[in-house]
Amino acid sequence: MSWNRNSISVAIFLASLLLFIPFLGGSHLFDWDEVNFAEAAREMLVTGEFSYVQINFKPFWEKPPLFIWMQALSMSAFGINEFAARFPNAICGALTLVVLFNIGSKLVSNRFGLLWILVYAGSLLPQFYFRSGIIDPWFNLFIFLGIHQLILATKNEILNRKHLGISAFLIGLAVMTKGPTAFGLVGISAAVYFVTSFKKHKWKILDGLMYSGIVIAVGFSWFLLEIARGHGYVIQEAIDYHIRLFSQSEAGHGQPFFYHPLVLLLGCFPMSLFLIFSWTQKTEAPTEIAHYKKWMTILFWVVLIVFSIVKTKIVHYSSLTYFPISFLVAWFIHHSIENSISFKTWQKALILFFGIALGTAFVLIGMLDTIKKPILSLLENDGLAYGNFSQTIPDGRFDVLIGILFLIGTIASVLFLNRNKNAVTGLFATSLITVTLLSAVIAPKIDRYTQTSLFNFYKEKAGEYYLQPLGFHSYAHLFYGQRKPIPVQTDDEPKWMVFEKVDRPVYFISRIQDLNSNLGYFPHLKEIDRKGGYVILERTDSNYPFLELR
Repeated sequence: MSWNRNSISVAIFLASLLLFIPFLGGSHLFDWDEVNFAEAAREMLVTGEFSYVQINFKPFWEKPPLFIWMQALSMSAFGINEFAARFPNAICGALTLVVLFNIGSKLVSNRFGLLWILVYAGSLLPQFYFRSGIIDPWFNLFIFLGIHQLILATKNEILNRKHLGISAFLIGLAVMTKGPTAFGLVGISAAVYFVTSFKKHKWKILDGLMYSGIVIAVGFSWFLLEIARGHGYVIQEAIDYHIRLFSQSEAGHGQPFFYHPLVLLLGCFPMSLFLIFSWTQKTEAPTEIAHYKKWMTILFWVVLIVFSIVKTKIVHYSSLTYFPISFLVAWFIHHSIENSISFKTWQKALILFFGIALGTAFVLIGMLDTIKKPILSLLENDGLAYGNFSQTIPDGRFDVLIGILFLIGTIASVLFLNRNKNAVTGLFATSLITVTLLSAVIAPKIDRYTQTSLFNFYKEKAGEYYLQPLGFHSYAHLFYGQRKPIPVQTDDEPKWMVFEKVDRPVYFISRIQDLNSNLGYFPHLKEIDRKGGYVILERTDSNYPFLELR
């Protein structure tokens, strides 16, 4: 059988679905982000309001609707559950790997395209996100495709307007997915490119106006529609929200400046180390590859610097860098193999150091119940963590083997790194298999420690009771409690549910460390149960007032 690019692409797509789809529903959605977006999709189905995003049946200005539409469509097909919430990203993962192969095979060869896929999917965090229900995989894919079209548009002296238009359309889709950050990142990257390549191109102001016009027409169409419908306040809130993300720590996500470099170093093992190796070794490249490398290098540094400056820092904010890192690393490895360049002793030692550290962590997580006592002694001052990890969750018989296999695969790959030119692919294959096993086995274990008992309580009471957190932020009570619109207009639901007439009974949820202060504010609440690190409360007033709904 002759394997051409199309047949290989189909095989990659099908293999990717087999990699990403199993176990999608194996754990609850993780609060906040996964539950946040899934709840927005659920509320679209409940209300039939698809033009803008809602949370708790109130306008939610933080995100545009494109990804939420994908989830709502998935839930229409598969039901309102974890699998449906994560299914769009499994499709995104399959498409992403096909895209990488096709671009890589056209740039260099089929073998390079397959290597690029392995580097991307064989690093820890990149593969993991395709098993999640967060927005970023689609957001990043649209931006990368838009950048790719810009690369094609700038290959020659005269800018190719066809590729510029396609790029603008794709960036418009990115804006519709997560917001105007996409336009900003691409705009900064393009500005850096044109400043550093000023003499290469004959460009016109009209090109920039056309590009911006298409992005606005596509990406901001939702904003314009909402203004026309009289929902201009939603747009103002969205603008204010993105300004706050840049200027201050939003929702408690403040981290030091070096947060994202550290996340990439550890979370993108092993490709993060090979990126460092590539900086120490000059690799010659044909003109087309050099052009692609320049754009990828610019994109990497723009994303890393921008999100290091932004005050709000969350792990997945730097996930767009996975594309340029994986390309630069794939080219470095390809060049090293083709030119029989040996890896240096310090490079192998660094891989071993990080590999053994991560493998040891995976082994310890695999035997979490066994080693729990010393961990609990460190958590005595954190009531929530102590309560969660005090639960008895037996370790699986083979859980510890995941870390052991990772250690064996990493050490073996490093030992043979200079003896067999394909040993480096074994390192990434080991990581790929490990992430698959961690997603299938360890993620559900962490879920059982941190969320399962509380979320099962929500599901037991869904639809018949109000479920209301006190003193902490969450979306899980809305999604798993199947919240419906409340019958009164109020901006202070906890106060209404504690003191006023309600149309159904209410359970309140407090973190253990907040229990005394909550009971101090609301003395007529009483404890009825505990779920891990959470306390379930209910009202004790003898005359529990109910609204009479007509």
